[in-house]
Amino acid sequence: VKALFPVEVVYAPTPDNGFNGSSPDLAAAITQTGASVAQAAGWTGAGVKVGIIDTGIDIDHPAFGGTGVPGTTAFPSARVAYGYDFVGDAFNADPTSATYNPVPVPDNNPDDCGGHGTHVAGIVGANGAIKGVAPGVTFGAYRVFGCNGSTTADVIIEALERALADGMHVVNQSLGASRQWPQYPTAVAASRLAKLGVVVVASIGNNGPNGSAPDGLYAA
Repeated sequence: VKALFPVEVVYAPTPDNGFNGSSPDLAAAITQTGASVAQAAGWTGAGVKVGIIDTGIDIDHPAFGGTGVPGTTAFPSARVAYGYDFVGDAFNADPTSATYNPVPVPDNNPDDCGGHGTHVAGIVGANGAIKGVAPGVTFGAYRVFGCNGSTTADVIIEALERALADGMHVVNQSLGASRQWPQYPTAVAASRLAKLGVVVVASIGNNGPNGSAPDGLYAA
């Protein structure tokens, strides 16, 4: 035995309306970040595979080539060509929740019933009325959350491994748990993907020193 680690519970993220209830505006963000300049130059992300480790992706959404009618778009689709549901709809790893259900029921369809993963995928590569940063990318949807609640670190590691096996060029994790550390298994797995040439993106979160509940080192 080389090491033992606690299996961390990671809570499902929710879209944040921001300061004074302002709504996220993707069209404005595309301009502010300079992505519109890249799009105008003809850079669409075509040929790049982006893995979204999250609540899944709504494959029926027209922004991802879907029909717009729930349950009518086959997976895999042209835009969401890779992916896996590691947990099932009812999974919730939070032992304090009334809907606590720590037994995953995986299946092959990573359709989204939480919304966050679809929101993130839209920022990355929606191609509809509003375009994301790279509207030509091909997605891998790696669903680690049920419809509500939370997941666990071991499930996230499974998703990272699957994304690597599927040949993702970029992997996005807009999720995390505060007070982890660089040797924690999810961090080690992410670092190994980076060393193999995968661009690994992770959200920083809202924890940190001097906040409403001040934290110390590794708070994010």
